[in-house]
Amino acid sequence: MKSRSARTARTAHVLLASMCALALVACGQEGRPTSAMRSETEDAADSTAEGAEMGEFVSTAMVVTFGDGEVLFVDQETGTPYYPTNMPSDAPELAAGNIVRVTGNGIMLESYPAQYPGITDVEVIEEGTPADAEKYDELVTQIWQPKDPSEPPLASLEYTTELAATSVMLGSYGYTWSYEENGSEQTVTADAPHPTQLEAAELSDVRVDGPTEVTVTFDVPCTAAGIVRWPEDELEAAAEAAGSAQAVEIGSVEGDAWTVDDRKIVDGNVVFTVEPGWRYAVEAYFDGGEAVYAFTVR
Repeated sequence: MKSRSARTARTAHVLLASMCALALVACGQEGRPTSAMRSETEDAADSTAEGAEMGEFVSTAMVVTFGDGEVLFVDQETGTPYYPTNMPSDAPELAAGNIVRVTGNGIMLESYPAQYPGITDVEVIEEGTPADAEKYDELVTQIWQPKDPSEPPLASLEYTTELAATSVMLGSYGYTWSYEENGSEQTVTADAPHPTQLEAAELSDVRVDGPTEVTVTFDVPCTAAGIVRWPEDELEAAAEAAGSAQAVEIGSVEGDAWTVDDRKIVDGNVVFTVEPGWRYAVEAYFDGGEAVYAFTVR
């Protein structure tokens, strides 16, 4: 494997040094579809995905399959696609073209397609055929693209407030990733500024009123992770003094780190609490390499 660039190595070193005895956290989750472009059906999805009220939800949907057999539901009344997560243990085996009645608690995550973790029952009401689902081929092409194997794992952060369940994609800031191509191992190293050298506006943001539990998931199982946070007001002051965020000296703003114990590992995902006014960095390790993900909490 090729060595990391100096900047990537420095990023990892600073994060690890500031974590002191930070425990390593095992985590992972199945992949899920990602948005390649926005389509006209998004307007319909927004009304369903953003802040759906608590209560019973019933949808008659067609089953569409893609990738390695992953399932997407398309509501037959609105044409809105949504991704079923946490399917009930007694859910029937599904095939493309099935018409199903989906029942759940009504909360969908804010993403496109919407992600629906609250399904309580799935019933096949019509068998259908794969040919019936072909009319959604263009839709699937728009919302799902095969992932480039040279790219690092995708990360998302999920949290729930009184109004909605939200899913936020996290950007990666520096990574080393190895993958196999034509029978040989390839390694890609991407340089990036340290998380403290970024403008807050560049980062994905989480909006909460107070301490809130969040879950960070990846589309490739991670083997360990560490978390560091910095006060946004101190980062802002440091950037003003240095002339820009990029000019902030690494380590000039002290980071705050803590250990995520085994009680905070749920289904292999990292669960911790965030607070408004802080910037967070998650350094995740995988069998294929490592990557740093950052976000801010407003």
